[in-house]
Amino acid sequence: MSEICKKLDASISKYIRPLTFPVAVKFVKEGEAIPEKAKVPTKALGYPIAICQAMTIARKYGWTLAMYKEDQACPLSHVILGYAEEPDFIKGGSVIKPLYVDNDEAAVKTQASTPKMPTADTQCIVLAPLHLATFDPDVVVCYGNSAQITRFVQGALYKVGGYIESRFAGRGACGGEITVPYSQDKCNVIVPGGGERVFALTGDDELAFAMPASWIDRVMEGLEATHKGGVARIPTPAAGVMMKPAFPKYYWELETYCGLREKG
Repeated sequence: MSEICKKLDASISKYIRPLTFPVAVKFVKEGEAIPEKAKVPTKALGYPIAICQAMTIARKYGWTLAMYKEDQACPLSHVILGYAEEPDFIKGGSVIKPLYVDNDEAAVKTQASTPKMPTADTQCIVLAPLHLATFDPDVVVCYGNSAQITRFVQGALYKVGGYIESRFAGRGACGGEITVPYSQDKCNVIVPGGGERVFALTGDDELAFAMPASWIDRVMEGLEATHKGGVARIPTPAAGVMMKPAFPKYYWELETYCGLREKG
């Protein structure tokens, strides 16, 4: 297990307590070997799958997967993740309108704003549950509820301040999870899109947080420090749980009988 993965996994387990495994993501360059136990979908399953399915398999089943171009079933991810150049015919928004927008101008604008790798030279992407990753990740993605993702944001900002700047289009979430943190070297909050819910069974209550390798130490330090602050924790320290309970009047006679209320 990678030492940095070991430390980050321990930090996330202690301070975030996610329901599914955080996922380590690695761009494997040409000539580099994939992890020995990595499953290649076209060989292990007999057919390609979408990258969002691979993410779910890694975070829920604990598999390590190696996704070559031929293992990627989603054509959108080929462009978003840098397996293929963006063709001219989709720059006009042909995959956007009428599915998501009303007019050609909006379609062009939406397609242009879709995250894409700066160069289409991706050979293979490996995804592994963080606690089993044998490599130092380029990106780490963790799913959680809104409270858990808020804790990630607080941890990431502890040293630098400001705010996390994320963009949402309701589609192409793999770009927000992998392309943005990798190519822009920034942490990102992701609202999963419809395709991920359809094919990868992502829950309606789930969000995701992604960090590039350069942010791992800062996030770990921030999670610990903000936890020690006492206000921001998982589970959320709700004040109401320590309030004096007040019961309906129908209980008052029994309260008096039990010595919990004065006779009056």
